[in-house]
Amino acid sequence: MSSVQASDVLEEFGSKIKYILNGGRSRIGVESTIICLLNKPVILRLGALDVKKIKNLLENKISIKINSKNKVVPGQFPLHYSPGIPLRMNIKKPKKNEAFVLIKKRKGNAKSYYYLSKKNDLNQSAKNLYPLLRKIKKDGYKMIAVEKIQNKGIGKTINDRLTRASKF
Repeated sequence: MSSVQASDVLEEFGSKIKYILNGGRSRIGVESTIICLLNKPVILRLGALDVKKIKNLLENKISIKINSKNKVVPGQFPLHYSPGIPLRMNIKKPKKNEAFVLIKKRKGNAKSYYYLSKKNDLNQSAKNLYPLLRKIKKDGYKMIAVEKIQNKGIGKTINDRLTRASKF
């Protein structure tokens, strides 16, 4: 799973690396947009950059191939985002003993509720995505259910990462 702070890197790699440069926690929370400029511009991985702004800047001369069979960057592989436990998306009600990831406040305060945001804030959700998945795993859950997340703006990036993670 992606690292967004020094402690994540230490947890992932432990004694395999000698030094970690600590620049603090990622302000955005998800990895960068990857654009291939070898021929015609192609978005290979969605990030925080708004696709509409990229298209406007390049006068619509860009395509999106985030699920291409020809993988050329690590961010195109599902395992890159997996929390190591099964994940289901667009869920209205979780199964028993399943962590439930939410993007807006729900009535009740079930122990299994984990909030990306309590105000349906997609930017906050992106920032909290990987730390929340790590916490769920540390809390001992064996499955994760995620409620439907709007597929607009950075929500597309969040859904892309969760879709890849669900292919565990």
